[in-house]
Amino acid sequence: MSSPITSGESGNNPPVVISLGKKPSSSGAQPGVADAPKTAFIKTFGCQMNVHDSDRMRRMVRDAGYAEVQSYEEADLVVLNTCYVRENAVDRVKGHLGELNRLKREGRVKKVALTGCIGAASEANELQKTYSIDLILGTHNTYELAKFIGLPGTEETFTPELKGVEGSHSTFVTIMTGCNYQCSYCVVPSVRGRMVCRPLENVVDEVRRLVRSGTRYVTLLGQTVDAWRGADGRRFCDLLERISEEAPRVWFTTSHPSNMEDRTLRLIGERATLVKKLHLPVQSGSDRMLKAMHRGYKADRYQRKIEVFREMVPDGTLSTDLIVGHPGETEEDHEETLKLVEDCAFDSAYVFKYSPRRGTEAAELPETVPEGVAQRRFVEILRTVEKNAFRQNQSKVGGVEEIYIRHAHTGDGRAVGETWSGHAVHVPTTAAAGSYVTAKIESAGPHVLYAGEPSGPPR
Repeated sequence: MSSPITSGESGNNPPVVISLGKKPSSSGAQPGVADAPKTAFIKTFGCQMNVHDSDRMRRMVRDAGYAEVQSYEEADLVVLNTCYVRENAVDRVKGHLGELNRLKREGRVKKVALTGCIGAASEANELQKTYSIDLILGTHNTYELAKFIGLPGTEETFTPELKGVEGSHSTFVTIMTGCNYQCSYCVVPSVRGRMVCRPLENVVDEVRRLVRSGTRYVTLLGQTVDAWRGADGRRFCDLLERISEEAPRVWFTTSHPSNMEDRTLRLIGERATLVKKLHLPVQSGSDRMLKAMHRGYKADRYQRKIEVFREMVPDGTLSTDLIVGHPGETEEDHEETLKLVEDCAFDSAYVFKYSPRRGTEAAELPETVPEGVAQRRFVEILRTVEKNAFRQNQSKVGGVEEIYIRHAHTGDGRAVGETWSGHAVHVPTTAAAGSYVTAKIESAGPHVLYAGEPSGPPR
């Protein structure tokens, strides 16, 4: 985006900002007895950008004196941070809004805020007519939640509210917002705007602050993260190199093939602090469909990028995004996608059936693919991805891996971790999140590795 982030995305009739009082004591205490604290619940739908937005809003409500709760029934304020990329995501949000309508009628929830990509879409006004929503915010004016709950807000593009979470072992660092591409199926440019890149030194300063506070894993985040450009002509690889010198473990997402440079792929292989995984969405293996989608590259160019990655990072993991059933997709197009999936041997993939979104070019195209055909193609691609992933994961069995603990152990006594090659691992350990253990890989499925008991104490 080339201009500052602006507010006013909630439509022609934005809700009035209302300050919230404290929740009455459940004991029915008389005036003079201390009231219970205000409470808030934030539910997140969608991508990692939304997860990061929710982290910022979570800090806002905590700073305003709200206690975070884990259910709607306990909350004075409910924030639904939404996704608009797929129709089923919108349907899910409508279901939650219906439930919140009931709870508001019963007096069990006081205020509801709708934020995120739906809040930036024209459909938000229609939802407000049907459901009881007190505040609607788009992706660019999240800061207005601060005013809603009684904190001072700001309209600066990269305010402190955009920063990572201090003290967390793993956090996102946003380096850019928005997108300058116009993919036929995508609503992101309309709901998140054009690209704005954050200054390099500003990002570096934040990462230093986070590492001093205890962060061990930094994920650089952007809608097309490798499109980042500095004012002085520096490119994403320059930023990634600097960050890899500051943080002990670094990853980035999501990339666009048109921006991915060979030197970035080389850096992933060479720099010890970079996780050896690449998420590079391709969407289709058909040049005809890639042109219709306005992706800006052909399948052979994409595959050349993958060849470079496999050469530079032979032990790394590769994931992608794929869309089946885009308007006009033929059986020949589908077969070309299947071939690309086989040739690239992805370790994992997010496979989606095309979902028409209002305001996108593809939604106006007449050559729709029947639901039954799209479903068959979806299953065929998913099975091909899983077959490849299972074969790749099986090759890791018997090896000893250093595993970063991302989530502490669950009820079954296994923690969820990640190898330096980017493989997900379940490992039996009570080690805290943010620590490392070393263990032998004993078995593998298509989605995850399974390790034995660690060979020593966590570090």
